Amino acid sequence: MNTQEILLARQPILNSQMEIAGYELLCRPIPQDSRDWQISHGDRATSEVLISAFNDIGIEDVTEGKPAYVNFTTHWLQNPPIMPCVNMVAEILEHIEPTPENLQAIKALKDHGYQVAIDDYTGDPALVPMFPFIDIVKIDIRALSDLSQLAEIIQRYASYDLIWLAEKVETQEEFDTCKAAGCTLFQGYFFSRPANVYGKRLPDNAVSVISLIRALNVPDAKIKDISAIIQSDPQLSYKLLKIINSASVGFGREVSSISQGIVLAGLNRLKAWANLIALGKLQNKPEALREQAVVRAHLARSLAQNLDALDEDTAFTLGLFSLLDAFLDSPIQDICKQLNLSEELRNALISMEGDYGFILRTVICMEQADWDAINWQRLETIGVTPANTEILYLESLHIARQILASERS
Repeated sequence: MNTQEILLARQPILNSQMEIAGYELLCRPIPQDSRDWQISHGDRATSEVLISAFNDIGIEDVTEGKPAYVNFTTHWLQNPPIMPCVNMVAEILEHIEPTPENLQAIKALKDHGYQVAIDDYTGDPALVPMFPFIDIVKIDIRALSDLSQLAEIIQRYASYDLIWLAEKVETQEEFDTCKAAGCTLFQGYFFSRPANVYGKRLPDNAVSVISLIRALNVPDAKIKDISAIIQSDPQLSYKLLKIINSASVGFGREVSSISQGIVLAGLNRLKAWANLIALGKLQNKPEALREQAVVRAHLARSLAQNLDALDEDTAFTLGLFSLLDAFLDSPIQDICKQLNLSEELRNALISMEGDYGFILRTVICMEQADWDAINWQRLETIGVTPANTEILYLESLHIARQILASERS
């Protein structure tokens, strides 16, 4: 396989209010042999993510104007790229030592306007000489023997007035603990996993959302039935028309009624958009979760277009519903029992079976930059290369942002 292909992903960084505060840009060549091979290609990986993000794509399309966190090897620390550094955070890799040359290089980065972070910090006092010159410390909580160490580390270095970012946060409980310890930024998939509330009664708004989604997904539903369901909810009707008339959909004519929208967009696509809006009624969930679900939906639909046996709007629903457990804080198996989903869609959501399951697995691996877990051989049989996948992923980011913006306006 051509290892020169570039792949770009991004992972959101959230603040204490679970609002998106930035993105780490993740770019790796397809792994050839081992982790050592990846490390040895770190300089080129950083070069490619910067070129791809700033020149080929446009940093605004990647991070939406929020800070971009990029790994800096020793080479890039001492030879910083010549490009706009507003909203750029240089992540100094954890193995870089605080030599006089490196400390001078960090000062130079600060003088140029960069924010500087130490990556994967675990309390090593040998790195403390960097603290007067950096802004953010990223702590890998998975590398701590006990999470209680986090508060001790933060208190120990309180005099440096640093911003503490907890990374690899996987649960709501870990988020709460890190927040109490003094972290104000958080990275990981905690926001897209269900909170531990199984067995409790769902709040009324969640019950109403499930009821709406169940009604929208009745098999063989007639146009008039779906139209009646949508039109009985003024907010749903209004937001759906906003999406239909947005530039990202681009029908070239104004759509003024739900029935007209069904004729132009098709019933399945309209149901998919209505499912998206229904999830937006869950106001207690972070915007990052909805964004993640919409990106998954669009990427799944794009990949499904290359498989003749799959319906692209079903794939959209697959991506959107792949985070239902996090939206509703309930196991996906229990949720699927309450919804009128097809067997193949249900099997894909629960156990990633079948062609739809393959699509979902690929989408999640792309999202997490887990390149070596992607079945590239199978993708290439349907004409999808690493470069194609990157383009589809970035297009999904762009379209998702447009649709969410049109719905909010």
